[in-house]
Amino acid sequence: MYDPGFWRKFRRMGLITITMCLGIGYLVISAYTVGLGLRQVIPTRVVSGFLPPSDRGVIEAVVRDVLGNAIPQARIEVLDAKVTCDQQGRFRIENVPVGTVELSIKAAGFQDATIQILVEPGVNYPRISQDTGLWPLDFYIRFHAFTNSLEDTDTRLLFGLVEVVNPGKGALLVSRIEVRDPRGQVVYDLLESEEVMNHISQTYNLQLVMEPVPAYVIPPQGIVVFELDALPRPRRGEYHLWLAYATPKDHQRGRFLAVHLADEMNFDPDLDPHTP
Repeated sequence: MYDPGFWRKFRRMGLITITMCLGIGYLVISAYTVGLGLRQVIPTRVVSGFLPPSDRGVIEAVVRDVLGNAIPQARIEVLDAKVTCDQQGRFRIENVPVGTVELSIKAAGFQDATIQILVEPGVNYPRISQDTGLWPLDFYIRFHAFTNSLEDTDTRLLFGLVEVVNPGKGALLVSRIEVRDPRGQVVYDLLESEEVMNHISQTYNLQLVMEPVPAYVIPPQGIVVFELDALPRPRRGEYHLWLAYATPKDHQRGRFLAVHLADEMNFDPDLDPHTP
């Protein structure tokens, strides 16, 4: 039997059901669309400071002095990053913002240094050596003994460097530069005769003082690298540098400071002790 009230209720329930289905479908489609938008906005790799990886770089270098010698355990600061160099003076700092930054360097026995570098995406290798290297606080001496061969033959030679840095505002006088072999025999004496002293003073453009004892004048902010002549068939073992220096006033009084350094004669095929 036909019941008008029943069919009115049935149509009402059908309209409500259709409306709810349409509403749920709309919500699902909207959520999916928003999700796609979020995926496009949020980067897959999050970098500190909310910068994309292309806006970051890496600094990798070796800290050396004004002579080119590596400085171990130097302390490096860039922005809020702090690291300490290894025994070879090497360090690496990652995640540095691109652009110009200041590299602050501190090391025991050396003057603090601040170097400006331009950081680009990828790995950056700033040069920290010689003119950009660290200056010592006081009179500074390095001695290197090395050879061109591992074999005990007639072609084997001894080479040496005596490196001197005067960072002060006044001149210093060096009155002894002597190298002895492992048996204690003198193999180099850079003040042994007037002829030798004249040759060295002309080669390195150094002033000579003859009284009360002969000496080379190392000027203020001066760097001198004495290259020792090749010595044939050197003995294996440690070579010893003996050096004496003084201020002009103490030199006149006969008062000198003595330095003794020893270095094992190592094989160095490129004849450059500053390179690893």
